[in-house]
Parts: sequence; C-alpha cells; structure tokens
Amino acid sequence: MIKEFLNWYIRPTSRDVEKRILYLVQHAWENVPFYQMKMEEAGITPADINCLDDYVKKFPKTTSAEYRAYQQSKNSKGLIDVRLRPDDLVEDRSSGSSGITISMHRTHKETEINRGRAFWYLIRAGLRPWHRILAVLPPLQMVKRDSILQLFGIFRRTTVNYTMPIEEIVELIQRSKINAIYGQKSFIRLIAEYFSTHGIPAPKLALLIPGAEKVSESDRRFFFDTFHPERYCEFYGATETYLIAARRDDDYQPDYKSVFFSLADITPYGDLTSGSILVTSLLNEAQPVLKVELGDRILVRNYDKLYEMGATIVEVEGRNNDYLVLPNGDKISGATFYATLEYFPFMRQFKIVQESADTCAVLLKITDPNEENRMQVEDTLMRLLEGKIQYKIKYVDDIPIDPNGKTKILSSKIDR
Repeated sequence: MIKEFLNWYIRPTSRDVEKRILYLVQHAWENVPFYQMKMEEAGITPADINCLDDYVKKFPKTTSAEYRAYQQSKNSKGLIDVRLRPDDLVEDRSSGSSGITISMHRTHKETEINRGRAFWYLIRAGLRPWHRILAVLPPLQMVKRDSILQLFGIFRRTTVNYTMPIEEIVELIQRSKINAIYGQKSFIRLIAEYFSTHGIPAPKLALLIPGAEKVSESDRRFFFDTFHPERYCEFYGATETYLIAARRDDDYQPDYKSVFFSLADITPYGDLTSGSILVTSLLNEAQPVLKVELGDRILVRNYDKLYEMGATIVEVEGRNNDYLVLPNGDKISGATFYATLEYFPFMRQFKIVQESADTCAVLLKITDPNEENRMQVEDTLMRLLEGKIQYKIKYVDDIPIDPNGKTKILSSKIDR
C-alpha cells in the first residue's frame, strides 16, 4: 500500500488521462461483453474514439439504473473481464441508495491501489498517525482485521455503523477520546445532534470528514458549531469509482488520476455549468466503469477546461430522480427545495415526503421555531407550492435516516 500511496503525489497530465481512456475503451471492446454490446448499439468501434473529445461526444453513456438492471439479470458476468473469474475478485457492494444495490468486482491489485489512494487523501485532509479515529461506515464496509499500519499501532481506528445505538457510539467517543471522525454524513450528523440535544459537550475535533452523500451548508454550519474541527474536508464518491473529488476549500477537486467525469443534460448557470455527472474509472479493468451516469446533478466551474483537467465541482445539487410530482404531471426538483430552504440560517434539516399524487408533507427541523422564523419558511413554501399541490408543514425534532444510512431530502412514491 505504501507504493500506491506515494504514487498519488504524481499529478496526471491531460495526455495521461486520454491515453488511459483510449486503452480502457479498447480493453472493454475486446473483453467486456456489456460494453461491446453498448458500442455496437451506438454504431461505433474503438477506431472511432481517438481523443478525449471523441470519448465525451461519441461513447455511449450508461445510466446507473441500466447498469444495475443488467447486473441483476442472468448476464451479470458480462460486466466483468471474460478472462477473470468473479470468485477470484474482491466484491464491494453499495448501500442501495438508488433502491438496488450494485456490486463492483476488483482485482486484489486494484483494491490495494484504492486503499493507497484513500490513505493519501486522508493524510492530505489532515489525518495523522497519533489521531484517535472514528470511522463511520456502512455495515458491509466494516473491516474484520486491522491494516498493516494499524497493526504497528499507528492510524488506529474504531469503526461504527448506522445500525448501532447512538448512545453507545457517543459513550465510545468519550471513552476513547476520539478526535478525528470520517464517514457517512447523515450518521455523523445524528451523532452531533445527540451531543447537542442531550447537553453533552462534544469533543473538539482535530479533523472531520463527512461524505458518502450530499453535504449541505446547513450540515457544515452544524458540524462546525458542534465539533469546532481544526481541519475539515468533504469526500464525494460512489461505489463504482470510490472517491471522485475532495473538497477542502471552496470547490471539490476531482481526482483526475483515478476518475474522469463529464456531464449530460447540460444547463448553463451563470458562469457555471449544471449537469448530470457521468463517471469513468481510470483504475477499474476487472469491471470497467465507462461513462456511467450516477444519478447526481452537479454544478461545475470551468467546464470548458475539462480536457485540460481544469474543471472543478462547486456543489452536488442532488439526485436526478429527486422530484415532487405535481397532480398535473409537472415536477419540482429536490435541488429547488434545497436552494429555497437552505437560504435560512436557522434551517437544520428538511425532507419532502410524497405518499400520494395530490398531497405531500414538508418535514422541517429548525434551530429556533419562533413565530417569525416559521412565518418566513411558510411564506416561502406557499410561493413555491400553493395552487400546485396540497401540502402540510410539520415541525419535527428529528428526521430519521433512511434504511441505507443516508438521508434523502425528497422521497416520492409517485411514478415519474
């Protein structure tokens, strides 16, 4: 892992990325039935992909739903290099935030490379050997044994997951004098709220890294108010690629050494660009990931400099399928609610729940539910929803996390 860690100090050039993608296209054509099928359906061969621009404009995208549906079918092995045996590979499964889990198979070498780069990003974010670390992970990612470094007594960590009682985790944090936390945002937030609501002094953290889902401005304010971290970073990633980008300052910086991204359904947004992110893993060969649409809409700065590896991610706006469906068939996106409600400094958390076609519930958790604050929120929601759908506002003390350990801001059971 040390070799892989050191390798991440070398920044890739645009030519490095282009060369790697051209190789992966040829590899997928020759060895991965799924992508051979996709290219044939698009009427192209690797001979048609000669540069990054060709890849972005000509190579067919695959939606996450299509990828998962194919994997759930009897042809699932068609996603994997035909020369490899799935039983010889390391399997990693998602938490199922889209409704269906996805499995990624990697060689032991690819797995070690990913461990090395994860270690590199943690160190770059501010993690140090002497920190007392709490890792908040999905149950499937709980490790059964320590790494080599941890066996030597450095970078020791305690892992917890969202199926464990919050009060036990808080006691563990106090007992172990935890001063660095990283992992799933929603569960880290629940831990922070337990400290706050029970009047328990939260530890001042040396490092805090929430990730695995959208982190809002409200989340950030609450984390800083609760933990007062000396260093703060956010990771944006997916099971298909692992880490995509890391945010330490204003923007998320993509990891162009391991991931290339482009956009579909592009919409100009002032001097920024909004679109649905398409990811390509520059590491995965056992189970390639080529222009897979994750389902996230992102806001990008300098998208015109993408081929020079100069584009950065300003914000993850939300899931493509997060919509409130109105009785007339129109939709209001989760990103619209986010932009509307995050404006209020007292907004702690919110969720829109739609059980039927003509009604919805708006769950609000605010820091100070006085009449003035309520009136501001209710006037805003009235302008957004009145005359379009019946709605009921509910002020709540808690908004529970979803079964996968995350918290979606909009949940609708209406067919789109």
